[in-house]
Amino acid sequence: GEMFVNQPAAAPQLIPTRFIWRYGGNTVFLCGSFTRWVDTVPMQTVEGSSGLFSCVVSLPPGYHQYKFIVDGEWRHDEAQACLPDPMGNVNNWIFVKGVDSPTTSPTQTSPDVSPYNSTMSKVNFVRGEENKRSAPEGDVEMDNASSSGAGSSHLVIGDEVSFTRQKVAEFLSAHTVYELIPDSGKVIVLDTQLRIQTAFHALYEQGIPAAPLWDSTNRQICGMISASDFIDAINKIRQSITKPQIFKELEAHTIATWREQKRKATKAPLRKLIWLSPEDNLRTAAQTILDSNCSLLPIIAMGNSKGDEDELEMDLLHLTSLSGILAFLSRHFKSTMVAFPLLARPLDSLPIGTWQVSKDKNGDKMQRISKLHTIKPSTKLTDALNLLLEANVSALPIVNDHGTLIDIYARSDIIKLASDSAYSAISFEEATVSDALIFSHQSSLKQSNNVGVFGSGNPVSKPQPRVYVCTRHDSLRTVVETLAFPGVRRVIVIDAESKCVEGIVSLVDIVSFLMQT
Repeated sequence: GEMFVNQPAAAPQLIPTRFIWRYGGNTVFLCGSFTRWVDTVPMQTVEGSSGLFSCVVSLPPGYHQYKFIVDGEWRHDEAQACLPDPMGNVNNWIFVKGVDSPTTSPTQTSPDVSPYNSTMSKVNFVRGEENKRSAPEGDVEMDNASSSGAGSSHLVIGDEVSFTRQKVAEFLSAHTVYELIPDSGKVIVLDTQLRIQTAFHALYEQGIPAAPLWDSTNRQICGMISASDFIDAINKIRQSITKPQIFKELEAHTIATWREQKRKATKAPLRKLIWLSPEDNLRTAAQTILDSNCSLLPIIAMGNSKGDEDELEMDLLHLTSLSGILAFLSRHFKSTMVAFPLLARPLDSLPIGTWQVSKDKNGDKMQRISKLHTIKPSTKLTDALNLLLEANVSALPIVNDHGTLIDIYARSDIIKLASDSAYSAISFEEATVSDALIFSHQSSLKQSNNVGVFGSGNPVSKPQPRVYVCTRHDSLRTVVETLAFPGVRRVIVIDAESKCVEGIVSLVDIVSFLMQT
């Protein structure tokens, strides 16, 4: 047989990094994430430089946070890059870049980082902006590229993005779909023998946008039914002249006969069921959801049937979505999100979302620039439904004549029309978006009740607002934490003064950005 030999793991790369405190004191210590915020490193005075303390710590490549303890008091250097932690404390941070080879010269990532040893080859050097004016003779000169320009305190965005994506990928790859399944809960499953009207009414009553379908003949989960199917059904029957014919058409078909009719009309096989196994890792799950363009996927365990060992039995365990994965990710990193400087960047500095106009000062197309589809309260409901399908979007912002955001109409809102009162009261050909929202008991189009804003990442009104908004200056972290709330699928970017819509950032946008390799 083959012999396998355990190879010793390669020693982690450590980069000697020099820290500088230049604001005086009697005793100064260094403490940081690299000491687990427990141990301290004594800093020594620099000969010939009054009030200057320094120490060298070997750090692995990546982001690190740190603070100074000066005469028993926690201090941070305001001249160096800073970030607040979840407790409201302010820490300094540093990005240590790895050295590919002994001959590779160090790349400066901050004015507080530069080489320090006799050969100036492999050491980072932490110091404040004041050093540009009064570098002590015993210090090594800073690299010109890192010490020039007011904006040099920021990392190159590529480093931040790569580091964050690597950490996200490592976490998602190390956890499975099984961990998304709650200890208790329920999953609504609809039999394909149900009438179409009954099925959509069930979605309305349960307050869910989609549900798995059960084929009782073959005894298996055969697909999903969602708000998009309801829109498709409405579009096919809305040409009926009278409302009784609408009821008749809806009651004439079961889910099974409707699916068969759709298959014959398109002359193509029905879409195969896309599902996740509880053993799949979360990275695979997220990518599958993105590739399938589905908002919900069933988690199914396959096992042998008790009566037939050759026959596989499908056990539906739960439904999952990008929201569930992002929430799981956010819970894990909540206490350490501050360690990812990328998350502190404003939205308009990142290639995320769909924007009406580019906000990049250098003229680069940082965002996906395209026409944002909006509607007004007076827009015909049928036009809104068609636009949702044609533009392949999940929601349409509702604006007034001045372009100010007042509400939103999403695909899932169509399910609210599945109530008996809406069926009997609304005329689909004549109804407006405002009518649809009124009949669905969701909104009276009063902005104060519909729009949630950001503060500490929590909605300001209860119950949960229909619309979450932010400005282009809000941080990526704020948006990520908001999208991690159950039921939140998008955030509308508005102008702070005019409240006009500037862009949309969705769950898909965020996860796609973090998942890119």
